[in-house]
Amino acid sequence: MKMFRDLVADVRDRFPADDFFADFENSCWVEPAKRKHYRSYNEALMLLDDESWNILKEKAIEHFKDERDGQRKQSLFNQLNESFAYRYLLHEGFENVRFIKEGKKKKPDISFIDRGTESYCEVKTVGISDDEINRRSSHRVYDGGVYFNLSTGFQNKLEADINRAWEQIHSFGESGLVFILVRFDDMVLDHYGRYRKQLTEFCRKRGFENLIIKIGHRGNKRIRI
Repeated sequence: MKMFRDLVADVRDRFPADDFFADFENSCWVEPAKRKHYRSYNEALMLLDDESWNILKEKAIEHFKDERDGQRKQSLFNQLNESFAYRYLLHEGFENVRFIKEGKKKKPDISFIDRGTESYCEVKTVGISDDEINRRSSHRVYDGGVYFNLSTGFQNKLEADINRAWEQIHSFGESGLVFILVRFDDMVLDHYGRYRKQLTEFCRKRGFENLIIKIGHRGNKRIRI
């Protein structure tokens, strides 16, 4: 996992007192689930050109200390999720796929050429809800019905992120694509079939297009609108 090890080394240099990656090598060796988690990122990161890797790595490290209660370092991984959009654009055959360096003005994350036209991709992550964080940290047993449908809160967050992404794209140009990585509260995806139908209907009712929704960071489940 060369790319991810490179990131971990730079994080340790920048934040030597932080213990998040203190046991990185050993835990990857003895915990298969954790090894698969990091490897899924490494496989996407390996496809980045050198300049894009340096830009993304710096963004990730800058957000390393940003934390959400109940999810340590989620901001770090949200930045790394942009590598999945980069991989998608490459696999779709778009040309000159490159990360855009951050500046004072909010910019899209990635630029690419679509049939000769300069285009842009903005990446957003919709994580698990606060309710789910509380459920996972409690010792109570919950009825699986809480996962039966996508919540109003989830839909509102998704809509806001999509609209914000298009604002960033349109600040640079007209052509582009929004890439959303979603982590459902239903971590085992028992209700994925229903979610897929709900998301497709949700996006079409709101007129969203040129939208990719990737389900989780592992595997290849995605919805294209």
